[in-house]
Amino acid sequence: MSGSILYFPMSLRGKAAEGISHVRFKIDNHGQQVECDSINLFVPQGFSVPDSAGYGTMDLGLIGATQRNSTEDITTADAIAQLASRGTFLDATTGAPVGALTGAAALKQGVAVNPFTETTFTNSNIRSFGFTFKLVSENKEEADMAAIIENVFRKYLYPDKAGVASLQYPAKFNIAFFNGGKVNKYMPKIMETYLVNCTTTYNSTTNAFHDDGQPVEVDMALTFQETKPLLRSDLYRDEVVRSPNIGYSDSDAFGPIDRIKNRG
Repeated sequence: MSGSILYFPMSLRGKAAEGISHVRFKIDNHGQQVECDSINLFVPQGFSVPDSAGYGTMDLGLIGATQRNSTEDITTADAIAQLASRGTFLDATTGAPVGALTGAAALKQGVAVNPFTETTFTNSNIRSFGFTFKLVSENKEEADMAAIIENVFRKYLYPDKAGVASLQYPAKFNIAFFNGGKVNKYMPKIMETYLVNCTTTYNSTTNAFHDDGQPVEVDMALTFQETKPLLRSDLYRDEVVRSPNIGYSDSDAFGPIDRIKNRG
């Protein structure tokens, strides 16, 4: 089956070239041969793209605040609040903790330390994508195809043995949406991924089996995770989009995105 292109339902093979939208999965097993060239399935309903970024916080304190607002004068309340936040020094005359004295003064005056908290960027989050497919086979041939597709996905989720105490990484998956024989420019670009979850449910709405014992329904819930966090340049050039009718470039289906194009 090496080099073959798998379709489900099998009627998708002819419809794909006629303009029917579908999603294609290509497997990169570190240059090693795999069972098929690609797996092609109908695009599931409600596909979501979780773009997000990670942020934290940093307390600048009085020093950072004065550097940021160098034109503003420090008030007596600023000084009391700042001293009250330290509490580790002793007064040179009385020997009492400065923090205790100034803390009482801060309480009396009703002032507190402003930490001058700022939001800090940490990174863009690695994206994960979920696909749910219901493979309902009308005959044994389609049941065989559903079983092959199911097992190909499951097989390449797992690592392989690379040595006595080492593992070879699982295969990578390249995912692209097609409209007919061309990349669908209006669907999102997904970079290289790993398959991190494959949950299979048999006969979720029926108890029917084919004559050879294969279940009529095979539900697959697949979760893919991109191999790295993305940069803006991974998805876009610096062009300004002037029209809502935008799409990805005419680059190869599994190559980098060249740009966002104004298609108005």
